[in-house]
Amino acid sequence: MEKKHNIWVYIELVDGKPSQLSLELLGKGRELADSRNKALMALLVGKGAEEAASDIIGYGADVAVVVNRDGLDTFDASQYTEIVQQILTKYEASAMLIGASPDGRDLGGRLSAAMNLGLVADCIDCRYEGDDDSLTWIRPAYTGKLFVKILTTTRPQLATIGERIFRGNTFDSSRSGEVIKEDGLSCTRTVSQKVTGFESLPPLDETLTIETADLVVGAGRGVGDEDGLKKVAAFAESIGAPLGVSKPLVDNGWMPHDAQVGVTGKKIAPKIYIALGISGAIQHQLGLKEAELIIAVNTDPDAPIFKFANYGIVGDLFEVMPILQREIKKLQAK
Repeated sequence: MEKKHNIWVYIELVDGKPSQLSLELLGKGRELADSRNKALMALLVGKGAEEAASDIIGYGADVAVVVNRDGLDTFDASQYTEIVQQILTKYEASAMLIGASPDGRDLGGRLSAAMNLGLVADCIDCRYEGDDDSLTWIRPAYTGKLFVKILTTTRPQLATIGERIFRGNTFDSSRSGEVIKEDGLSCTRTVSQKVTGFESLPPLDETLTIETADLVVGAGRGVGDEDGLKKVAAFAESIGAPLGVSKPLVDNGWMPHDAQVGVTGKKIAPKIYIALGISGAIQHQLGLKEAELIIAVNTDPDAPIFKFANYGIVGDLFEVMPILQREIKKLQAK
């Protein structure tokens, strides 16, 4: 198997295990590699790398490259950057996908500076559109009002990508692959920080949020005003659901940004999402890609949300809410 000029995914390890975001990126990386008949390479650095390598193969990688030695137990941006740079150079990588976690953003920016490479941050998609190895990266601009396509002329191509965008990657125990231990890498950087102790703390707040709840209510401009939003909030509370909103309501100052659902807000994956008065612009839609079932209520029969909702009700949301409340209460009582 040719190990140069391939697609790479940086695997972030959390407590010695691959992060969920890294597993999501492996699914997209697999798609990209297959479309060009290339290998999918995964890079694991630090504590737990060897143990996690077999799982990475099962999630789609053809080759798992492992780097672990003294001093790499915890993420140190300076050292990790030097190691990843050496790997990308040795294998002449075509592109690397990096999760847009705090550490991933740190690593991506440092790699871009150290290797004089372009970096596309916070992508929501990427694909091949030509015949060469150039990837087209897609990311939001102007707080989600536009989506732009970006090409980078440097190699390897680098991008950071957020969570809950490429969901659905599953483990396949029948997959086989190769694990390579890179034990001979040199590292000239000294450790800039050291963890001397660690104490787990209980969660500060176990209240369900729009990111963790199975049932979420969403409100859009159709609520009319702040009084209308309060009525929707009361409806959400009555059925035990957190309230999310579309971007215009955050722009109006009616709700904090933490409640915004969309590509520039929260990307959520509830079992049921009830969209009240939401038009369904692409910015909002991309935040709902993994919702299992969407119920939309809007007075406009041509609202974009009806094109991707599972159930649509054309009507006044304030007249529909009591009906939904009654039916949901019946289901919850069973």
